[in-house]
Amino acid sequence: MNKTSILLLGLALFTPQPAQTCTLPENEVLTIGCSTECNIFYRFRVQTTAWAMGHKVRFRDLSKASDLKTAMLSVDAILMPGGADIDPKYYLPSVSEELQRYTQKNLQLVKFSKEGERRDPVEFKLVRTYSEDDDFRDLPLLGICRGLQMMSVGQGIPLYLDIKTELGIPNRIGRFDRASIVGSSLMDEIYPQETVLGFKLHHQGIRVDYLEENSASYPNTRITAYSHDRKIAEAIEYTHRPALGVQYHPERSFTAASAPVFRWFLNRACTYKTREKR
Repeated sequence: MNKTSILLLGLALFTPQPAQTCTLPENEVLTIGCSTECNIFYRFRVQTTAWAMGHKVRFRDLSKASDLKTAMLSVDAILMPGGADIDPKYYLPSVSEELQRYTQKNLQLVKFSKEGERRDPVEFKLVRTYSEDDDFRDLPLLGICRGLQMMSVGQGIPLYLDIKTELGIPNRIGRFDRASIVGSSLMDEIYPQETVLGFKLHHQGIRVDYLEENSASYPNTRITAYSHDRKIAEAIEYTHRPALGVQYHPERSFTAASAPVFRWFLNRACTYKTREKR
């Protein structure tokens, strides 16, 4: 175990834990479905949080399943990690002709990659299936960075192609931002202090102005945290599913930002698992 891992473990162990609200039967394990392989950062923070809650977890890479829906039905929660840019072709059919033309003229701002080519079709299908199929109405989902963006794209919500170019804000690579939580929301329950300081690794984000101007077209999605004078969406929630997306990286943030969201995620997974067994 390296120095970083030891520090993270120490932070997890010495962070006060709230009262447990869901208890698993002895020897039961929570299965976390990752939309792509969850790397060591995600695994470590989820596992240490689970350990502090008295849970055991295992991970399943849903992208390797031959039947995605069947794989989704086999897990107790879904985690969509951060990563590569999403190809705009997945949201362009849903937006105005003006925005379609603008995006097509500025595709050089998108960082296309092999990772994106591999993940886009799987995660887009996952989000659409999750959102539209009532078999998943109680299954918790957590999207992180790219995961939040795919949660949005799956609803037809467009993205900024590059924050620096379009908003004049330096791209949020290796930076910390303080997100302000708005209104009564899941984020408000998770972070009662009303703000959260999260580590950032992104140059794209939800096209906030477009979403707000066309909110009636996206009834299942709402922004519940912002930074930079409400120009950058830091959290979204689905109104019809137990789903949360955060633009920051809790797996790489200080414990005050990471522990609450992963506790929520695991507690909902526990509730889902025990509910299914009734």
